[in-house]
Amino acid sequence: MDAALQALSRGIKVYQLQPGCLEQFFIKDKAPDPGHLPDHLSVLPDWTLLPLMKGTLPSTIIYILQLRPVIQGVQVEDPSLPSGNNTSRPIRQVVFGLLLGESREVKEYDREGMNLTSSMVKAILPRAAQQMQLDMLNQAPHSVRLEMFLETLGVSQSTLNGIPPHLRLPVAVTYYWLRHAHLRPDHPFLQALLLGLVYGELCRQRKSQRGFIEEGPVLERLRGLIQRGARSLDLAVAHAYSQWQRCMRDGLDLNQLLCFPLPEPQIAWLYRGTLVHQLVGQLRGVVTPDSLLMEDPSSGQLYRAMLEAILNSQETETTGQQYGPSADSGAGGRRG
Repeated sequence: MDAALQALSRGIKVYQLQPGCLEQFFIKDKAPDPGHLPDHLSVLPDWTLLPLMKGTLPSTIIYILQLRPVIQGVQVEDPSLPSGNNTSRPIRQVVFGLLLGESREVKEYDREGMNLTSSMVKAILPRAAQQMQLDMLNQAPHSVRLEMFLETLGVSQSTLNGIPPHLRLPVAVTYYWLRHAHLRPDHPFLQALLLGLVYGELCRQRKSQRGFIEEGPVLERLRGLIQRGARSLDLAVAHAYSQWQRCMRDGLDLNQLLCFPLPEPQIAWLYRGTLVHQLVGQLRGVVTPDSLLMEDPSSGQLYRAMLEAILNSQETETTGQQYGPSADSGAGGRRG
């Protein structure tokens, strides 16, 4: 027994831990040495390694750079209508373009009706990104990266000036959704979505103060709608908001790839499905946004600022001044 313990002790003394790709990350919060990475990750630019490990870059970029198929998720939506992923495809095309260069193609799997299908989706680049190289993307000036993002979503910088910085991305995505959604959402859909953002903002502010802010009348009113519980599912409402969620997901991915030209919002406060579904029903009746927001001027001001930014952008578009790639710019995909 003593001999075994002595041998074990000698083994411990001579044991050398081999350098691994995660050591620097956990000890020094640094990206691993590219030479220590598995071969299949050699396609990644050096600057992407640390954000990927921290979760501030979508892991799907690895599959895209390896030219592997990308499987789109499926949410609750109307199966008789086109997949909600089609709505955000122009955003993904720009992501593909930034990663692979223009005119390359990525194979996507999605649903058509109730069946799984595949299509080849063409990569495109906005005007601002024509001379941009992926290896240097993180070093591009903020103004250039912001221009790329806004051009993709079809939003002007002036549209977002009156919006709190952390809500500019959701407002830009919402404007994009209104322009590209299959079956254009009617006004109560937009009103309910923006009221949901107001609700999330009130919850965020209250949580940041650890509940020391008294629950005001607007928060109490909106929370009451949630507590009523869901009514029977309206597939048209579900399908519309499914498209918005896809646009938000791909908009967040693009913003991360561009190294956050817009502040990343706190995702948990952006969408509450039960609330917006209830609100659509209420707003189609006699309830108005003003009646829900009364007694809280700041909530009303935030709601109106977001609504006016989106509606003013729509008016600009109708006068002929357009931004961003068209939904028809190769977005349909080639069936494979």
